[in-house]
Amino acid sequence: MAVTELTERPVAITAPMARTEPQPRKAMLELPASRPPRRHCRPIRRSLSGEIGSVGVTVVKDVPLALNFYDASVIIAAVVTVAILVAIIVGCGPKWGDGSVNANASNAGNSNSAGGSSSSGTSGSGTSDDSSTNYATRASVQLPSYYMENMVFQRGKTLAVRGTVTTSQRGKTVDPTQLVTTISQGKKSSSAQAKISKKGDFTCNLPEQKASLKPYSLTISYNEATLLTLKNVYVGDVFIAAGQSNMELNYSQYYEGPGNDYNFGGGLITTNDLPKQLSDKNVHFVASANTTEGTDFPLRDVNEQADSWLDATVDNSQHFSYLAQQFAMQLRAAHPNVPVGIIQTAWGGTPIRSHVKGGSIYANHIAPLEGFHVAGVLWCQGCNDSANEATALTYESQMTSLINQYRAAFDQNDLPFLYVQLARWPGYQYTQNVRFAQLSTLSNVGLHNASNVAMTVSLDTDKGTSTLIHPLGKDILGARMAAQYLAMSEGKAVPNGPLIAHAKHASDGTIILSFQKGTATGLQAEKPNYSKTASATVPNYTANSDATPLDGIANVATPTSASLQGFEIADDSGKWVSAAATIRENQIVLSAADGSSNLNTVTQVRYWWNGNPAISSLLYNDLGLPASPFITVVE
Repeated sequence: MAVTELTERPVAITAPMARTEPQPRKAMLELPASRPPRRHCRPIRRSLSGEIGSVGVTVVKDVPLALNFYDASVIIAAVVTVAILVAIIVGCGPKWGDGSVNANASNAGNSNSAGGSSSSGTSGSGTSDDSSTNYATRASVQLPSYYMENMVFQRGKTLAVRGTVTTSQRGKTVDPTQLVTTISQGKKSSSAQAKISKKGDFTCNLPEQKASLKPYSLTISYNEATLLTLKNVYVGDVFIAAGQSNMELNYSQYYEGPGNDYNFGGGLITTNDLPKQLSDKNVHFVASANTTEGTDFPLRDVNEQADSWLDATVDNSQHFSYLAQQFAMQLRAAHPNVPVGIIQTAWGGTPIRSHVKGGSIYANHIAPLEGFHVAGVLWCQGCNDSANEATALTYESQMTSLINQYRAAFDQNDLPFLYVQLARWPGYQYTQNVRFAQLSTLSNVGLHNASNVAMTVSLDTDKGTSTLIHPLGKDILGARMAAQYLAMSEGKAVPNGPLIAHAKHASDGTIILSFQKGTATGLQAEKPNYSKTASATVPNYTANSDATPLDGIANVATPTSASLQGFEIADDSGKWVSAAATIRENQIVLSAADGSSNLNTVTQVRYWWNGNPAISSLLYNDLGLPASPFITVVE
C-alpha cells in the first residue's frame, strides 16, 4: 500500500509580547517525507529537545517521528498522538515570558553582574487576591549603564536605584509592592519597594548605609525571584569629575609621545615629570565616552570592556583623570576607611555651553545621573571659552547656571562644587576674562545657594610649563581642592587665597584694597617656584591629626623681599599703568609707581591681568594660598 506523505507543518504558539522583546521562535513538528515499506512495524521514536528562547519560552526544537507501518490507521494514530503532545506542550508548558525560571525554583540564587543588563524572574502561580489579578507575575528590569560591579554609592544619603521595568504579559501591570531592591552586607540587609511611573520608570530608595571598605551586595527581585544582582558595590564618597581636557587628562591619552615625550610639549615634559600614578584598590572610577549619541550614560572602552567600575590600580590609573586621582588620594589619606568613587564626565575641547542643561554633553553625561547622590562636583574647564570675546563675557552666567543645574540634578542645593581657575597660558586672548568670570561666580547673585562653592587658583602650579595647554601641577591642584572639600564636609572655614572685597580711595590719596573676611590673614609676598620640584604629597596624619592636604604641598613658593607686583590702575581714559603696592596688616595700599600718592582720579584697579603673566612676586596668605587675579572699580 502506498505510504501517505506528511509534509512539515509548523505549529505556531502565540502569546502577548513586550514591545522591546524579540519575536519568539516557533515550535515545529517534523515528520519524515516518506519511508520505504518494512516487514515489521516498529514503535514510534520520539525525541524532544528544548531551549529557553529570548523571551523565556521553552521552544520545541525537534520532534522527529520515525514511522514504519503498512496501514493508514497507523498514520492516523501517529497524527493523533502528535496532536495530543502539542496540546500538552501548549496547555501545560510555560507561557511566553522573559527568559527566567520559576520564582520558586533555583532562580533566586542567580545573578547578573553586568550593569545595565536585563534579567528577570517568573512566578509559579498567579495571585489569589482578586484585587491583584491585573498584576503581572513576571517582570524584567533595565538599569542605567553605570550600575555595574564595583560601583560606589554615596554614604549619608538614600541609595537611589533607578531603571525601567516591563512585563511581557498582555493586560498586566507591574506590582510595585513586589519589585524590591535589597542591599546587604553579611547578615545585615535593607530593602525598599519600588515607585513606578506610568512609563515604567522605577525608583527604589534604600536607607542610607555606612561607608565601608567591605563590599555590599545589591539585589533586585520581583515576586521574590531575583532579577539582577551586583555582588560587589561600595558605600563611600562619590564625585563627578567634569569639564574639559585638564580634568580629563591621563597618561594613556596624552603622555605617550615618542621616547616618552609629552605629545603636545615637544619634549618639555616626560613621563618622569608626572605625579606618581594612584594605586589604591579602594578608589573606583567610571568614565563616560566622548560621544553624544543616545540618552544613556555612554561608557568609555575600559569600563565597557571590564563591565565594571575600575579599581585605581597602577595600570587602570593610566585611564583615570590625573586631577581626580590626586584629589582622591588626599581624601583616602584623610579618611582611610571610606572608599572613593569618581564618575568622570570630562571631555577635552568642549565649551561650557555643552555642559549646561540643553547642551549635548549634559543630555547624555549628566541627565542619566539625575537622582544619583554624590558628595560633590570637581570642575576644570574654560580654555575653550577663552578663545573669543563673546563666550568669555558670558562665561559667568553660564557657570552660575551650571552650578545650579548640577545641584538640582543631584538633589542637593548646597552640594560642594569645587573648580579650578584657568592656569597660565598664552594661547587665547581672553583667558584673563574667563579667569575673572570664574572669580565673580563665587559671589554671583544668581546662585541659588552660595555656600560650598570654592575656586582653586592655579597661577603658581604649572611647574614652568605654562606654554602648554595641559600644564603640570595637577597634584597641587588636587591637594588644594581636597582641603576645601574636607573643610566643607567638616563644617570648617573653607581655605581660600585672598579674595578681593572692594577698593576705596583713602584720605591720603592712596587706594586701600580690602579682602573677604578670613582670606587675608598673614599676607606676604612670595616668589612662585616654577620648577618641577614643586609637589604635593599626602601629609602625615598620624603625626598631626589636625593636618590638612595643604600641609603636603611643598616648594610651591618662597618668601621674597621684593615688592609686590602685578597691580595696575587706570582713570577714566582707560589707560593702565603700574602701581606700587605695600602690605598693611590684612590690606594692600596702592600708590603711584613714582611714589606719589595722588590717586584721586583712579577709577579701576586690576591684578595680574594677563593670560600668561611672568610672576616673580605673588600675594599669599598664611595658608600658602595665592590671591586670584581680579579687576574692580575704586569706590
